[in-house]
Amino acid sequence: MTVKKEENRISNGVKIPFQKIEKIAISRFRSALSCHDWDHVERVYNLSQIIGKKEKADMDIIKVAALLHDIKRSEEMLSGGKFCHALKGAKEAEKILRSLDLEKKFIAAVKHCIEAHRFRNNIQPVSLEAKVLSDADKLDALGAVGVGRAFLWSGKVGARLHNSDIKDIFITEAHGKEDTLYREFMVKLRRLKDKMFTKTGRKIAQERTVFMKNFLKRLDNEVKGKL
Repeated sequence: MTVKKEENRISNGVKIPFQKIEKIAISRFRSALSCHDWDHVERVYNLSQIIGKKEKADMDIIKVAALLHDIKRSEEMLSGGKFCHALKGAKEAEKILRSLDLEKKFIAAVKHCIEAHRFRNNIQPVSLEAKVLSDADKLDALGAVGVGRAFLWSGKVGARLHNSDIKDIFITEAHGKEDTLYREFMVKLRRLKDKMFTKTGRKIAQERTVFMKNFLKRLDNEVKGKL
């Protein structure tokens, strides 16, 4: 479980039922793919705790936002990306938190975190808490976890193991045979370190990016039969 039992408490005059929120969130992941399942949410939750504490952010906002940030992800993937899970997820989170009688200001803060966490939309995180969640979510695509998630995705779409032999990786398309870890790193992941909003996030991203670079060099040598 992500949330500890003793965390159900009153904060700033507002009773925040973390366990109930977690239970609601988990129910939205029954059909989730392994690269965006509840394990991902738990990793983002834990990482956002580390970053949030170091950056002195409001931890209650971050905890709730992390639990709910991907509640529409499964539906987005099943729809073939016809809608933005961050925007729809933010609206759904607002409904959930209203039903729990939480303060409007708190709900608005959580909603902004969720709608601004996605890498591929145009909403920039303004609050410190939104920046923390955005960083934590992007960091889960880097490092050893990032390698594992990329291979899970490549397996789902039937991609090759490795394709550094492609002359122009940027003209390849996602969701197909060439949608490999190498493609994902070249097209997106290597740039994530420059899109971090917090000092803590930048430090972690730098280390995880170096790990992925070294891994890809090793993979490339092994695929090509080099020692």
